Amino acid sequence: MARQCLFCDNKAGSREHLWAAWIHERLQITTPTRIAMGKKPVQKSSNPEIKVKTVCGTCNNGWMSALEGQCVPLVGSLVQDISTPLDDSQQSLLTAWALKTAMVTDSTNKTTRNLFYEKSEREKLRANYTIPERTKVWIGRASKSSLAAIGTDVWIDMPPTPKVARGTVTTIVVGRLVIQVFSIHVLPDHLQSDAAITAVQPKPGRWDESLLPVWPIGSRPVTWPPKLTFDTASGGPVSIAALVDRWKIGKNAS
Repeated sequence: MARQCLFCDNKAGSREHLWAAWIHERLQITTPTRIAMGKKPVQKSSNPEIKVKTVCGTCNNGWMSALEGQCVPLVGSLVQDISTPLDDSQQSLLTAWALKTAMVTDSTNKTTRNLFYEKSEREKLRANYTIPERTKVWIGRASKSSLAAIGTDVWIDMPPTPKVARGTVTTIVVGRLVIQVFSIHVLPDHLQSDAAITAVQPKPGRWDESLLPVWPIGSRPVTWPPKLTFDTASGGPVSIAALVDRWKIGKNAS
């Protein structure tokens, strides 16, 4: 059976770039790219222009291309380490771009689990950039220019009850810009605990100094970069590795 487009009812198959051409042009990455999808072995490629076939040509060349075009001035400044204030509309635009990237990343790992983002959520993002409920987005700064999209699935427990909600964390590094997207789906039997579940906190860390919240939009202005910078080369409390793992707050659950 033909695979359906992530964002509409058309047949998928258009070879969508995970990273737009303008990003490759600005970053000029020449080192081998590590590709890890789900539980498949890590592969190295000399071609950094990773492509996925989970969208249709209409979406790829239509709203997705338009969104990339809108984001070039804003994301381009952050990617190239230019200090930038973000007003409400810019935070909304950056969030829509991050969710598009998170949803495409989510679609690359469907061989070992079901897609996290529901069809209705993907279609609403296409239609009017509606952000899924129970989604939070933060931005930070990387110590050196990199390119990565890392997806992590998590379960949320409310002791003594395990697995009351399922979450997905997408950590994106584009140039010097770091983005983390955290979305939660509360299981139907536990909707009465929605407020407590969505208020769950990450592992302790210097997150207030290294991350700026851009969604939901808050009352305080946001000026990038934050006080602390994530180290891309080594571990430690303020590293990309620590950021990727910051929502692994309980015991591993099968």
